[in-house]
Amino acid sequence: MALHINLEDLLSARTVESDRIEFKEGWNPDATYRSICAFANDYDNTGGGYILFGVAEDPVTKTASRPIKGLTTNEIGEIQKDMIGFNNLVKPYYAPRLFIEDAEGKRIIVLWVLAGNERPYEVPETITAKHKIWKYFIRKYASSIEAKGTDREELIALANNIPFDDRVNTHAAINDLSMLLVQDHLRFPIHLCRDSVLPQRCRFQRIYRENNRRSRSTTNN
Repeated sequence: MALHINLEDLLSARTVESDRIEFKEGWNPDATYRSICAFANDYDNTGGGYILFGVAEDPVTKTASRPIKGLTTNEIGEIQKDMIGFNNLVKPYYAPRLFIEDAEGKRIIVLWVLAGNERPYEVPETITAKHKIWKYFIRKYASSIEAKGTDREELIALANNIPFDDRVNTHAAINDLSMLLVQDHLRFPIHLCRDSVLPQRCRFQRIYRENNRRSRSTTNN
């Protein structure tokens, strides 16, 4: 699947607020997973965020520094390999969407970190450490920080305040979805809503998902 948002808009922070975007010149798993946890917790209900690797941040504009540095094939492979293991350390399990994109002739990685359905999430403060201490993280003023005090209490309370329309319907199946409503929500032509495409598209957009026990939809209608 292709990235759902224009890459240049992300690099320039045009359609997404800059505090929802992180630019990282290289791979730093400790800082990265604190931010993944914070975006997934979506404390302020802004919709998660994006993390771009191979892109430095301009300290003045808070957008992508030009020219784009990019990543080598080996660096991309190592990041993907590391993330397979590190994703299992997020409690409950969480995996951001990963895209490999071309920017100014360079390859970069874009992580799309959606607000999670099972928040609050916690992650080791130092995910590469031998002895791990799990903590909750949230976004504050474009930074990922540990949730403490009332922030921590309110974050945990969010688990009980998920709007009805956003709750997972564990009794629904893919056949319960309306193709017309999916078309309107995803804004793609109805002829693409054929049987072979609809389930894949719905899984990608997290309208529908499966686990080893049963199929379930995120719609309650």
